[in-house]
Amino acid sequence: MPDEDSGDVFLHHRALLLDTLLADPALAGPGRGAPDPDPEHSGPVSAPRGARGPKASERILALLNGEQYDPEPPPGLSSVARSEQTASPEPDPEPEPPRQPRAERPLAAGLALLRRPKVAVAAAAALALALILTLVTTGGRTDEQATVGTLVVTAPPLTTAPSTSAVPLTEPIEVKSAQSKCPPGSTAAMDAFSGLPEKAWSCVRAYKVDGQVLTIDLGRSYEVDSIGIVPGWDSVAADGTDQWSKFRTVSRVSYQFDDGNSTVYTQQTLNQRTLVVTPIRPALRASRIVLTVLQSSGDAAVNTTAISSVVVTGR
Repeated sequence: MPDEDSGDVFLHHRALLLDTLLADPALAGPGRGAPDPDPEHSGPVSAPRGARGPKASERILALLNGEQYDPEPPPGLSSVARSEQTASPEPDPEPEPPRQPRAERPLAAGLALLRRPKVAVAAAAALALALILTLVTTGGRTDEQATVGTLVVTAPPLTTAPSTSAVPLTEPIEVKSAQSKCPPGSTAAMDAFSGLPEKAWSCVRAYKVDGQVLTIDLGRSYEVDSIGIVPGWDSVAADGTDQWSKFRTVSRVSYQFDDGNSTVYTQQTLNQRTLVVTPIRPALRASRIVLTVLQSSGDAAVNTTAISSVVVTGR
C-alpha cells in the first residue's frame, strides 16, 4: 500500500475504526460493554449528570496519537461512590432532655444542694434546733393540750364581793294590818300573815263572782321588790282532810301600789301549790298594797276562795 497521509487513511476507514474501538470493553461507558464484575457494587450508584465517564472522542484521539489511554475515574463519580461506600451512617441525634418547669427548678437546685455533705449537716442541725425550741415552748404537748393547760393554770381575776353594810339586804316585811270586806263565813284578813298552816284568809264570793279585795298596810314606806302568795289553803286537817280541794284557788291576781303612780302588777299563778312570787323591777317605794282576786278555779259547788299565805319583801 503506498504511503498515504495517515489522516486520509483514518478518514476512509473511520467507520470500521469506530466499530473496533467501541467494541473494546475498556472504552465502553456506563451502560455499554460488560457488566461490573464486583457484586458489592451492583446496586444503583447515581453519579452527577455529565460525569458518567470520559467522552468517546477523547478516547479515540488518544488511540490515534499512539497513546495508552488509562482514564481516571471521573471526579464526580469517584467522590460520590467513595463517599457512599466509606461514609458511615450518621447516628440519630440524641433527643433533647425535657425542660423542667420553672416551678421545679428551685426545688431541683435545693435537692442538689442537700446532696452536698456540708449543706446536709447544716440543714439537719437547723431542723434539730427548731424541734428543740418547739419542745421547750410547748412542753411536748399538742396545741389543744397546751391551750387546756393554759386555761387550767391561769387563775381567774380576783373579784371583791360587794359590801352589804351600805345597802341593807331585802327581807320579809312585817305587815302592820290587813283588811277585807267579805260576806259572812269568811275568815280574818290577817290570817294570811300568821304563818300557821291551819290558818288562811278565805273569802266567800258575793253572787259567785270573783273580785275579792285584800288591803295590806305596811305601816311605813318600803322599797318593795317582791310579793308572793300561796294561792289556796295548803293544809291537811288532823282527820286527814285536805283543805286544798275544799276551797277555790286563785288563778290570776293583781297588786296595786301607792307609789304615786298607782303601779299595778298582774300575776298568773297556774294554781300551783307553792309560793308564787312576783318580782318588782325596779323596786317601788310604797306603804300600802291592794290585792285583788281576778280569777279563781275550783269545783262549781265550792264558792269560797282561800289564800294560805302572803309574803312581801323589801327594805
